[in-house]
Amino acid sequence: MSLPAKPLPPSLSGREAIHVRGLRLWAHVGVLEQERELGQWFELAFSLFHDLGPAGRSDDLALSLDYGLAIQALQEQARQVRCLTLEHYAERIMERIEQLYGLVPQHVILTKCAAPVSGFSGLVQVERWRHLPAAD
Repeated sequence: MSLPAKPLPPSLSGREAIHVRGLRLWAHVGVLEQERELGQWFELAFSLFHDLGPAGRSDDLALSLDYGLAIQALQEQARQVRCLTLEHYAERIMERIEQLYGLVPQHVILTKCAAPVSGFSGLVQVERWRHLPAAD
C-alpha cells in the first residue's frame, strides 16, 4: 500500500534514524463531513533522526528514542483528532512527536488510504520535514 521511501535530503544523507512504517490509524479527517463523522484509515510513516551510537554501544534505551511511545501517542491522538486536511493532521502528528522527543529532526508521510474521489483508486499523501540540520 505504501509508496517506496524517498531519498533523504543532502543534509541527512549518512545520518542515523529510527524509521516506523505502516502505522495504520483510524481518524476523523477529511473535507467531506461524512469523512469527519465516520472516520477512515490513514497510514503513517515517520523517521526520527538521532545519533544511535550511544544506545547501540550501551544497550540503554534512555540514550535512544523509544518509538513505542510515539506509536502509542499517535494511536491515541488519532482517536481524538477532528480536522479537514491531511496537511493539518500531519502538523498535529509532528507537534506530538515534538512533545515526546523535543526538536529532533523528523520526516512524516501521511497517507489517506481511500480518498473519496470518483474514479480514483490511488493513494493521496502529504510529506513533511521538520528541524532539518544545516547542510554539511
